Amino acid sequence: MSRIFEGACRISSPLGARALGNDYRFHKGIDFVGIDSKNIISPTNGKIISSQIITDKNNLTWEWGNYVKMDDLNGFWLFFCHLSKRCVTAGQTVAKGQIIGVEGQTGYSFGSHLHFEVRKKSDNVSIDPNEYFKILDEWEKKHEMNINQALKILKDNNIISNVGPWKTTIETGKYLETLIINMAKKLSRV
Repeated sequence: MSRIFEGACRISSPLGARALGNDYRFHKGIDFVGIDSKNIISPTNGKIISSQIITDKNNLTWEWGNYVKMDDLNGFWLFFCHLSKRCVTAGQTVAKGQIIGVEGQTGYSFGSHLHFEVRKKSDNVSIDPNEYFKILDEWEKKHEMNINQALKILKDNNIISNVGPWKTTIETGKYLETLIINMAKKLSRV
């Protein structure tokens, strides 16, 4: 599975200089085409800022057609553009892996694809989405919780009284381990 599609995808246009007809503007994102699925997923948890289509050509975002703007809650805006369908609404909280929309050909587009763009919230400047994925990997590694950390949090919060009996069950059941880690993550945010 790719970072932003359910299943495999390919790059149809990378970040950088390009000619699109008589348009020579710098391409500020990466264009992807889904191979196994056209469903686009969120690469991280976040909040939807806008989910809309702009048709007024006086507004530069008309080129994106049907698009979703997401706040990753860590300093970046994520843009999912040219969608045939939006599956989220403004104000909605989304989880990593949740479907955002479906690849399409709306706005200024010459074929079905997803234009994915990342901007720093601090100055609204676009960055290379590949650099963003590296930042996301580092952030996730830093905040990853293992089962022993989760059990300690649950014990410290009097959710469980003895770590011993859980050990055998955890070794045989990955779903239980995931449940325990998710419970501990929720407790640690409170």
